[in-house]
Amino acid sequence: MKNKNLSMMNTNSNAVSEPQITMMRRWVLKAGATSLDDLIMETVPIPQPKIGQVRVRIKAASINYRDQIVLAGMYGPVTTNIIPLSDGSGEIDALGEGVTQWRVGDKVTTVYAAEEWIDGPPIPGLTFGLGAEGMDGVLAEYAILSAKRVTAAPSNLSFIEASTLPCAGLTAWTALHGDRPYVKPIKKGDKVLVLGTGGVSLFALLLARAVGAEVVGTSSHDEKLQKMKALGAANVVNYVEVDNWGEVVFNQTGGVDRVINAVGGSAIDQSVAAVGYGGEIATMGLFDLEGKPLNYISLMMKGASIRGTAVGSLAAHKDLVKFIETNNIKPPIDNVYRIENAKEAYQAAASRNLFGKIVIHLA
Repeated sequence: MKNKNLSMMNTNSNAVSEPQITMMRRWVLKAGATSLDDLIMETVPIPQPKIGQVRVRIKAASINYRDQIVLAGMYGPVTTNIIPLSDGSGEIDALGEGVTQWRVGDKVTTVYAAEEWIDGPPIPGLTFGLGAEGMDGVLAEYAILSAKRVTAAPSNLSFIEASTLPCAGLTAWTALHGDRPYVKPIKKGDKVLVLGTGGVSLFALLLARAVGAEVVGTSSHDEKLQKMKALGAANVVNYVEVDNWGEVVFNQTGGVDRVINAVGGSAIDQSVAAVGYGGEIATMGLFDLEGKPLNYISLMMKGASIRGTAVGSLAAHKDLVKFIETNNIKPPIDNVYRIENAKEAYQAAASRNLFGKIVIHLA
């Protein structure tokens, strides 16, 4: 893991107690935002939690592709100023009235989706999560959240690593393990195809390998393909050099049990070509919304299915945390930036050379 813009700080054992901090830094995405020019740093008083809320000292926040979409106004321009980013980790440092399930000092991560989504498939009324229209996110030194909008972080991960779980990690978990009774979790000996090297795909690779599944990966960069093999991929395919990569994967594997399509509509035809008989394509890709004709005959003859995957429930998040602890899985981090370099972090997260997550370190 590279740690650009992140340096070690010296401590002085003889230093006197510091005065109480009353101000904090935060980044705000201005109403009507369409670019990084609309992302502004502010210094404001530290907020206080109200009934049923906790205050989290945010230690790290990671960037997802959906954050680029929010920034560009592709979900529709934000109508009020908001603090961006959904995925963060930190320590609870203050409790609002009535909060009994948490203690000051607890290490937590944010919960991406609605707090009412306790278990099972997506529920009606889901939003785009924290840091989107009408809902402040975590790109701030302190965040006020509902006590139900955080959950315990994995004990084996640093704050930087834990900040990558709420969206990318949980989406991969749901894609592999399902969110409804008829979806069979991936198991030892199953074959999984992951498309690209974004956060969801790399998480899916690591989670699938941890249960003993065979993973095939795709990328347009040979260097990234070698990195995927280093993470445990059994086979890799350069989808630029091989137009019919789905057919190639099918011939290599006999058809995969699960395709993790984190790319989008342009990859759906080759996903159908790669999936095996009775297999499934879990799709959550927003990178490329271009549609291609779906080979309904092939999908039908294989008895395969396509499942939309929308991050995951609180119960799924807790299952993911337990699995990561048990298997000591370490999320791949591409680079870490300081809070004052948040705009550089956004730019890095949009790079085609990215391999792993971009994280902003806040404390």
